[in-house]
Amino acid sequence: MVELQEIVEVYAAMVRRIATVYERDADRVEDLTQDVWIAVWQALPLLKNQAALKGYIARITQNICVTHVRRALVRLAQPLSETIPDPSLPPDEAMAHAMRLNRLVEAVRGLPDNLKAVATLYLEEMPVKDIAIALGISEGNVSVRLHRAKAAIKLSVGGSS
Repeated sequence: MVELQEIVEVYAAMVRRIATVYERDADRVEDLTQDVWIAVWQALPLLKNQAALKGYIARITQNICVTHVRRALVRLAQPLSETIPDPSLPPDEAMAHAMRLNRLVEAVRGLPDNLKAVATLYLEEMPVKDIAIALGISEGNVSVRLHRAKAAIKLSVGGSS
């Protein structure tokens, strides 16, 4: 079996690149990277095919990063009702804006996981190309999933944005 240190040396750049797609803050990227290596260390005994190691590590990285994005979205969404309204907006507009954001977050939460991952990254303003890399799917597949996610969100929020 390959030693973890060797694996880290070979795949550290890939893990960092994937994490950087999901998170811009360098300290959080470092935290995500550490979480990935802990998960890889724990999962190594389960790996049957050493030749599939790169894909295995990429999938672990992607899963940890998607979980991170989901948690960030939840953290962003939860305080919406407690946020101080933008003083430049009239109170009724500020309330309407907060309600739209809450509906959007709930609609995204209600999506199937494959659409939720694409929608979440899209809402993080990631380009389709980066979403494809992060999720390990083609750009065409990202576009299809994004189209389906937008349609489902539109239905969920009643056609309003």
